[in-house]
Amino acid sequence: MDSLAVGTRTIRRWRGLLLREIRENRSLLLYAPCLLVLVAILLGMRLFTLLPLERQKAGLELLFNRFEGLNASDVAPLLTSAGALNLLFIIGIATSYLASSLYADRKEQSYFFWQSMPISDRSTILSKVVTAVVMIPGIYLGVLTAGSLMLIIGVAGYSFSLGVELNGLQELFSAMLVALGFIGLSALVAMLWLLPAVGWVLLFSAYASRVPLLWAIGVLVALSLLEEIVLGSNAIDTWIASRSSPWQYLVFSFEDMAARLFSYDMLFGAALGAMLITGATLMRRFAD
Repeated sequence: MDSLAVGTRTIRRWRGLLLREIRENRSLLLYAPCLLVLVAILLGMRLFTLLPLERQKAGLELLFNRFEGLNASDVAPLLTSAGALNLLFIIGIATSYLASSLYADRKEQSYFFWQSMPISDRSTILSKVVTAVVMIPGIYLGVLTAGSLMLIIGVAGYSFSLGVELNGLQELFSAMLVALGFIGLSALVAMLWLLPAVGWVLLFSAYASRVPLLWAIGVLVALSLLEEIVLGSNAIDTWIASRSSPWQYLVFSFEDMAARLFSYDMLFGAALGAMLITGATLMRRFAD
C-alpha cells in the first residue's frame, strides 16, 4: 500500500511538473506549432490556387488516381520524406525552449520558489528534458495530424466540387496516417540522437546571465577553433556534422527505428547527454 501511495505521488508530481512547463511556455509549445502548421497549409493552398482551374483539376485527378489501389506502407516513405521540414521546426522549438527554461527561472527568480518546494533540482531538470524530447514532438505531431486531417477533408471537398472522382481517397488517408506515425517516431529518434545538444543548451541556460543560446553556440565554436589551432584536428566539427542532417533522423520502418536506437552512436550520445544534463543540474544548484 505504501509503495502504491509513493507511486501515485510520483505520478502526480511529474504530471504537475510537465503541466507547469506547458502552462509557462504555452506560446512556444502550443501556439507556435499551430501557427507553423497553419501557415504551411495556407501557403500550400495559396500556391495551388494560383494555377489555372484546368490544371488544378488535372492535378487533383492525378493525385487520387495515383493513390488508388496502393498499399499505404508503399507510399508512406515518400510522405515521410516530405515531412523532414517538420523535424527542423520541432528541433527549433525545442532549442528555443531549452535555452530559456533554466535562464527564465533565474531571471524571474522563480528558482527560489521551486527550491522551497519538495521538488529536487534533478526532477526539475529531467522534467525539462522530457518536455523537450517527448512532449514537444508529441504536441507538434498532434497539431500536424489535426492540420493534415483538415487539409485532406478540404482537398476532398474541393475536388468533389470540381467533379473529380475520389477513387484513391481511402488509400491517401491511410498513407497519411502511416506517414504521420513515422514522422512522430522520426522526431523522437531525432531528439534522442540530439541528447548531447539538449544537455549542452541546458548547461548554458543554467549558467549564462544573458542570451544563453548565444553562449552555447559561441563556446562550441571557440572549442572547435581551439581544437583546430592546438591539435590540428576537427573532431568536434566532424561529430557535429554527423548529427546535423534531418535526413538521418527519418524513420521508415520499425526495424529502422530499432537499428538507430540501439546503435553505438546513439548510446554514446545518450551517455554524453546524461553527463551534460548532470552538469546542468549541478550548475543550477549554484545559481544566483
